[in-house]
Amino acid sequence: MMKKTVFLILAAVMILTASIAAAKTVEPESTETDGLAGVTVHATVGEYDAQTKTFTVTLYDDDRFDIDNIEKLEAGDTLLAGGRLYRVKEKTEEESGDILIATEDGYEIVFFQVGDEDMIAQSTDDDRRYMHAFSILHLPPAAAIRYEDNSDPEKEEPVVTRGLENILKVKAEKEANSIGFDFYATIITLNENMEIEVIHQDFDVAQ
Repeated sequence: MMKKTVFLILAAVMILTASIAAAKTVEPESTETDGLAGVTVHATVGEYDAQTKTFTVTLYDDDRFDIDNIEKLEAGDTLLAGGRLYRVKEKTEEESGDILIATEDGYEIVFFQVGDEDMIAQSTDDDRRYMHAFSILHLPPAAAIRYEDNSDPEKEEPVVTRGLENILKVKAEKEANSIGFDFYATIITLNENMEIEVIHQDFDVAQ
């Protein structure tokens, strides 16, 4: 009887070990940090240093996943999205080609295809895309820097603020009353000299 019990325990341990070994972790692809001059990118525009005349800027990119890796996800696998780990509970492939992942902690993440080989992830709770920070830079403002506030859905045209001093006032007001120049609501355009030319906030991004 004792031998049989020991055998059953060992068998259970072996099955559990095999199950753990079979589970995998899927992570987003890394983002290239070269060739940023002239691009438009999601960013958190942080503190302005009057001595160095630069903003501390954290750049963000969508979490992009190889489509094959998402299609092979199974219950028990781990998914890294938005800097957080999720355990997969269930996967559903929609007729549209989207893939819906239900996690063990009650979240739903939908993956939809971009390009030929990649998928990006979006929360079904608030429609926000999952992103990751890929670079922290100290960037100067361009001489003709402008801020475009298109976050009011009642206004067709953005409210434009020009000049560093005026933009710093707007930034301080937004940080006091809302999320400030946070990456979920903010995109910036860099010129060829890696200076911030435009800080833009849009309703579709900010919601």
